[in-house]
Amino acid sequence: MKLLHLGPDEIYHVFCLALCMAYLDGRVSDEEGEILTRIGFGLGLSPEDISALGENAKGAILETSPADVIAFSIATLKARLDPEQLEGIKQILRFVAASDESMDSSEMELMDILEEMWPKDV
Repeated sequence: MKLLHLGPDEIYHVFCLALCMAYLDGRVSDEEGEILTRIGFGLGLSPEDISALGENAKGAILETSPADVIAFSIATLKARLDPEQLEGIKQILRFVAASDESMDSSEMELMDILEEMWPKDV
């Protein structure tokens, strides 16, 4: 079952945000890597798709910056998805942030930005 019924481009942006969330504390823990894989499966991706998407997202982050990737993905998803889907993405990102048992200030800051940009009552 595909989680949130997203298209390929939206899945890419969710993966970019999840990867950025995982990297915010400076490293991707084993737990966060496992969560990213599970998210990929939940979004209907194969292991090969997950690997390719992860590499594409890492490339985008390296070519620009995490902040640019985050801003572009947030804006793109907001323009294309309904509030229920955006709320689902926020839940996914909260799960990524908490997966290493510590949500640091940069992860909380990103969640605050998402709450501001994607309010529940839009």
